Amino acid sequence: MEMKSNLIRSAKPQTAVFRGMIGHSMVNSKILLLHKPRVWWELEGPLVPLRPDCLAIVNNFVFLLGGEELGPDGEFHASSKVFRYDPRQNSWLRMADMSVPRSEFAVGVIGRYVYAVAGRTRDETFYSTERYDIIENKWELVDPYPVNKYGHEGTVLNNKLFITGGITSSSTSKQVCVFDPSKEGTVEQRTRRTQVLTNCWENKCKMNYARCFHKMISYNGKLYVFGGVCVILRASFGSQGCPSTEVYDPDMDQWTILAYMPIGRSGHGVAVLDNQIIVLGGLCYNGHYSDSILTFDPEENKWKEDEFPRMPCKLDGLQVCSLHFPEYVLEHVKRCT
Repeated sequence: MEMKSNLIRSAKPQTAVFRGMIGHSMVNSKILLLHKPRVWWELEGPLVPLRPDCLAIVNNFVFLLGGEELGPDGEFHASSKVFRYDPRQNSWLRMADMSVPRSEFAVGVIGRYVYAVAGRTRDETFYSTERYDIIENKWELVDPYPVNKYGHEGTVLNNKLFITGGITSSSTSKQVCVFDPSKEGTVEQRTRRTQVLTNCWENKCKMNYARCFHKMISYNGKLYVFGGVCVILRASFGSQGCPSTEVYDPDMDQWTILAYMPIGRSGHGVAVLDNQIIVLGGLCYNGHYSDSILTFDPEENKWKEDEFPRMPCKLDGLQVCSLHFPEYVLEHVKRCT
């Protein structure tokens, strides 16, 4: 399949927000851009029938994977669908489906592969892991994750995929596990294996706090983790927030607690902008959905509010990335009111 580099000559990448929930059921179908200094714009595009949990960037293409889609019964169900966005054409293309429907899973990009790790449906929680070949447009199983898990987060650092936190059958987790593709088993081993006893996955130092539905990003050779939920209260179907921030040093295999978020949240988005990390939207611990943007300075270990304008709508479960758009596409954006 044709998957040449989609790099576009433009002055700077745009911070783009894809999808996200408005309340519990509606899906925002527009692409929101923090385009031009401190102004939000929106870009109309074809509707993708998906409430995705994961986003991956490969060669300036955006892949939205899995999550949930509306079923014939009017309810949301886990999806195996994958869509690719081309900013040159402002268009979406349906790609090969994952082998199983997944929601609340994690992804990471290493080389020509997009990895999808664990997750769940309404009836089942997975430890299976698969990868998508962007050249061949197909999925194949790889060494599975050590335990069934959902609500975890994944980020690639030094060509390895780090998985943090999440929910297992027993509790919310502090676990940190890293996948090294150079240690993968053979296709036969991956297909026949039922128990996870491989060299591919390696446990690392645990986080200081158990958390799920958090966000993680790599920046300057380290991993930063923000917010999430630390305790799932199964009896009351409630939860307790985890407003803490942590940073992981891979050389020391050590987590350090940083300044707490001024407003704790889960289901938020995260991106790097102007040498700072921004946290967007999400469900705040007061029970309200947010349109605010928090700014974290890793050098000063400080949070700031109101550095950037609020988003034009309150979103939860949003997917955020930095993306280059051609000028002829940006000419069609509309300023949000």
